[in-house]
Amino acid sequence: MFRVRTAFSTSRRYSLPLLVTLAAICLLSASNSLQAGNPTVAPMIRLIESGRLPEERIPTVVELICKRGDAEDLQYLFEKAASEDTVSSENRSAMLTGLANTMRDRKLKPSGDLTQLRGLLKRATADKNLALQKQVIELVGLWKVQGMAGELADTLKQGAAEELTGAMIGTLAELKGEDSVRLITDLTKPDQPKRLRRQAIVALAGIDLSAAAEAAGQYIADADTKDNFDSLLKPFLARQQGPDLLGKAIAARELNPDVAKLVLRSMLTSGKNEAALADPLSEAAGLGKAMEPMTKEQLQQLAQEVAAHGDAARGEQVFRREELNCYKCHAIGKAGANIGPDLSAVGGSSPIDYLVNSLLLPSQAIKEAYKTALILDIDGLSHTGIVVDRDDERVVLRDAQGKEVTIAEDDIEFEKEGDSLMPSGLTKFLTHQEFVDLVRYLSALGKDDGYTMTAEPTVYRWRVYRSPAGKTTVPNADDDSIRNMLFEYAPEKWTPFYSLASGELPLGEARNVARNPMVFAYAEIVVNVAGNIQLQLNNENGVLAWLDNRRVAPSEWQSLHVDEGEHRLMFRIDTREFPAEGFTAKVLKGSEPAAEYTIVVGE
Repeated sequence: MFRVRTAFSTSRRYSLPLLVTLAAICLLSASNSLQAGNPTVAPMIRLIESGRLPEERIPTVVELICKRGDAEDLQYLFEKAASEDTVSSENRSAMLTGLANTMRDRKLKPSGDLTQLRGLLKRATADKNLALQKQVIELVGLWKVQGMAGELADTLKQGAAEELTGAMIGTLAELKGEDSVRLITDLTKPDQPKRLRRQAIVALAGIDLSAAAEAAGQYIADADTKDNFDSLLKPFLARQQGPDLLGKAIAARELNPDVAKLVLRSMLTSGKNEAALADPLSEAAGLGKAMEPMTKEQLQQLAQEVAAHGDAARGEQVFRREELNCYKCHAIGKAGANIGPDLSAVGGSSPIDYLVNSLLLPSQAIKEAYKTALILDIDGLSHTGIVVDRDDERVVLRDAQGKEVTIAEDDIEFEKEGDSLMPSGLTKFLTHQEFVDLVRYLSALGKDDGYTMTAEPTVYRWRVYRSPAGKTTVPNADDDSIRNMLFEYAPEKWTPFYSLASGELPLGEARNVARNPMVFAYAEIVVNVAGNIQLQLNNENGVLAWLDNRRVAPSEWQSLHVDEGEHRLMFRIDTREFPAEGFTAKVLKGSEPAAEYTIVVGE
């Protein structure tokens, strides 16, 4: 209820009577039980029907109806979404999303004729609305609308839009009819396009795990190093017998060693290290099997080697390597993920032997706050993650990808304490010297010069633009080109990027992301009290700056006014003119009145 109250109380467009009405609804919802037919739902429906509810607030009320309503209340929302009246596309999407979540969370669907989905899908198809088509297709599966299976199968055979094939195959798997299973099985065969083949294997895993494992084993045997295996492995890692069946299928085939390494890496970075799967992959890749604990003598010898021959600078580059993906779980200077502990000061608090064991055998060195739970649900799916919330009705886990999954307490078949979300085996991809350097780097964090986080407000979390268009990289690029190409039309091209422990953005790495000597990078700040800030850079040569969409001249950098709210600070750095290998940006308080602000961190 906290989120609901906040949403309503901050709106300046509500009339006082409307606020009172909504507040009463929320209070009643909090005090009543969640059983079907909750009497608080009727006023919400009347509120929507009255037309007095601002469009932007409808999704909030829809969410309340979905959480509290019975099948007839859901029928009202479904018929509203399926009708051809003036429901906006945003609110139609909110209604369908709420109905889908209600089916997943409460196992409750609307009463009445669900085949109205057919008409909704036809209109969405005619309008070429792929997002709405996908929502409808997923609801067909969630609600088990068997009468639409043939239509989806025919569309898939005739050539569906690439963005919809996964949803269609998944829905056919949910329906589980003979024709559906036959079509999915046919799509797993080697003569099918890789994308369809991979999606079909994932769907088949929910119907026939053994057949899916055989198909996946052959897919991996046929694969090359350009393939991505994350989605392929996921359904096998999520099922109790999945790793064993897939491991046997892999062991019976000959794999490209580099492909085996990629599959192994995909499994490890997902937060899993299943021996039944890891062992045949390691053998195919020419790597050793499971790590064994070091003796005290071995640890002491390695600690001496780290101190004498380890190189923290090289180790920092190892830490930042894509295949290890350390920032996926950890943060430095609070920049990165919060799945595992922030490592900013780990060297000052942890001896080398602890760091070694944490890397080789992380499950032996789990801190209390990062202990995990392994839950097997009634559908045979396994979930591993840190418990972030729990009550009498459900448990919320955060997995190794940072995603949160909610499991109803009644759906828990088995539960035990799990292993670390950082799996053992990631160091298999390192040479001995790389491992020594990595330990040296971790031991330097928070302790040695150059590896201690600065106390000044320095940007550690960046977004770097991939392959900027040529007209934005010329020396005299006009602002409109930059606004159009970088702000409005390509948000997906901004890649997460992090400063070194010293606070420097490494321009060599940034150039590799940009594929251009002209690097565009932005940071974000949240201003709580409007006022002035000061931009302090380690060098200004070859640098242009923008506050949101406005170019700011160097003369403004010493005292730049910012209003309350969220802002983007973007820099264009011409690395041919910039005299240093690293770019450092500090956001300091400016002249009076000085702004109160924070630099955005995290992923």
